[in-house]
Amino acid sequence: MNAFRYLLLSAICLGYGCDSPKTKTAHAENNEFLRPDVFLSSPGKVEGCVGLYTYDSLTIPFDSLDVDKGKKVLATKSNEFAFFRLHRKDIYLRYDSAKSGPVDKKTFKEVYRGNDYTVVLITHSVREEGEAVWLTGTLEVIFKDKHFTIKIKGLSGC
Repeated sequence: MNAFRYLLLSAICLGYGCDSPKTKTAHAENNEFLRPDVFLSSPGKVEGCVGLYTYDSLTIPFDSLDVDKGKKVLATKSNEFAFFRLHRKDIYLRYDSAKSGPVDKKTFKEVYRGNDYTVVLITHSVREEGEAVWLTGTLEVIFKDKHFTIKIKGLSGC
């Protein structure tokens, strides 16, 4: 009888894909401890052609995103580095040109790495005016096997 129960339980788990909690991937969870801090002014290194991003949920007009004003969660210097704050610590990451590039005509993927962190920024152009581009998309912060993903909006240009 015990052998029958074991076979029945095994068949049910195979059919429904039973997983133990240890085998679930961390990517399925949004690890809040990786949520970037909001900052108002960017460091002096962030100048020239930059991208400035904030949480999509904040009611900040695109025009209010500036190096020295507006609540930001990520600042990028084109093809060089990204800056964000986490638990009041400044984190700089190098641009990974091998993993970055266009996804389609209006969507671009940028990857930044360093200090065991990876940031994946996927943006979609919603409006262009001169050298300024208004963007929406997602920001993913990865630390080892932990992930945090949030919707963002931003302004990029020179």
